[in-house]
Amino acid sequence: MLGFIKKARSDHPMAEEKAAKEFLAELPAHDTYKMLEELAFWLDATRTADGLRPQRIYEIIDQLDQVGKPHQRKLSQEYIAAGVRLQKFHEQRIWHTVVEFWRQLGAAYEFCLAQTLPGVPGSGALKPLAPTIAARAVRALALELKWALLRYGPVDPTLWGRMGALYAQAEAGGFAIKGCAVYPGPYSDSSVQREYLKALMLAISSTDSLLPRKLELAERMVAQFADGFVLQREPAKGCHYYVDLLAAKPPTRMVAKVTPAPPVRYFGPGAAFERVDGLGDTIAERNIVPSDMNLGGSYEPGLVLEVARHLARYWASVPPTRREERRRSVARIHVVHNFDDVLDIISGESKSLDFQQNIETWAVQNESDHGFGALIPDSASDWLRVGTLLGIKREDGNAWGVGIVRRLTNDASQQRYVGIQTLAKGGARVKLFPVGAKDGSSQGDDAVLLPSSAADSSSTGELNLLMRMGSFSPRQSFQMRAYEREYLLVPKALVEGGQDFDMAKFRVLQRAA
Repeated sequence: MLGFIKKARSDHPMAEEKAAKEFLAELPAHDTYKMLEELAFWLDATRTADGLRPQRIYEIIDQLDQVGKPHQRKLSQEYIAAGVRLQKFHEQRIWHTVVEFWRQLGAAYEFCLAQTLPGVPGSGALKPLAPTIAARAVRALALELKWALLRYGPVDPTLWGRMGALYAQAEAGGFAIKGCAVYPGPYSDSSVQREYLKALMLAISSTDSLLPRKLELAERMVAQFADGFVLQREPAKGCHYYVDLLAAKPPTRMVAKVTPAPPVRYFGPGAAFERVDGLGDTIAERNIVPSDMNLGGSYEPGLVLEVARHLARYWASVPPTRREERRRSVARIHVVHNFDDVLDIISGESKSLDFQQNIETWAVQNESDHGFGALIPDSASDWLRVGTLLGIKREDGNAWGVGIVRRLTNDASQQRYVGIQTLAKGGARVKLFPVGAKDGSSQGDDAVLLPSSAADSSSTGELNLLMRMGSFSPRQSFQMRAYEREYLLVPKALVEGGQDFDMAKFRVLQRAA
């Protein structure tokens, strides 16, 4: 009698395949930001739309996901390539746009996975896709995690609870370790467990000391070695971390015996530790990246070596220890940044500095013989990045020294913890003249002679210079004018390069005539 009454059609613009194609064709493909914003909106709308069958929900999310891939990839590449050179507004716009896309995509796949549960009308058609849907959901949440790490935190703690719940559902459904093609294409085979482990292992790898490009490389190396990672219910060799699937808490290294509980899982690098350690040895010996390493791009051997060594330190069964004891301290330090201001303040030629604007005062929490740990308000110091060059002076001190930001962590209370390595406790301004330049053709370049070699450069045979970025070349010798004398310097190595400086080691071949 009531058979003529049909279920109301969904008002979602992609409810029907033909309408979906027309809808997607009208999206702003020429504007990457607007495109990702639109996709994020419709991913959210898909979770609240009425009248959509589970199978169609998945198809819509999949289509929106595929359309968004080239756009999020474009912004991601721009963000990583520009590194610290992005203007603050531009950096924030990219970050918020990409993070919102991943956030909505993860939530959409979580909702889609819930449609596979018994009792949901139409769930039977979608149930065979449960491993793929769960793996995609974990991967989207892991990418949201990665973007939080790119900004040095804080990480939304609910991410860990959501990923843990997804993995727990996969375990309960018997498909946690079932292989699946997460997305079409090469290198797509994975599982829910492997996707979860990739997020866990990246999180414990101390990324707060890595620049964005190094963090990107670390993520790709984690993916490369993920088939060696281990996750199980009992602690064992190679499993020296643990996580509670039901708690909104990050994974933690085991420093003492963990109280057994059903939701606790133990994990670690397993066989991947020997592989990443061996990769470092291979590159150090041959200066090439092995051809079987799929890193999604071309990276210099030195960079891959540095990241491999970093991962090996934090994946080791014995945690890395501080080289020096950190002492609690209640002190204040004055700080300036950028090469020119550091050069002026070190040399005492600081008349051009506006002290109210250029000098900041930070509260020190701890210190060692060669560094400080300081806490600063999140609202201050928009210029601050890992690798930033600093001029440093204790509030009760007399001389300015040179330091570099090694670690940066943002916390939920809108404060940032900064780890600073002291490169030198003083310095001298010197002039450099490229050897081979015609007489009078160069006015000389300013540099800072670091004091570890300043006492008698001619007898030590080597010295370190802080130079303007791009000044160092392994083929360029210099004549240095310092302490009313002149020295001939032969390049030995670039010790470190930053956003506005080169720190290089030179050999003092002879005193210039």
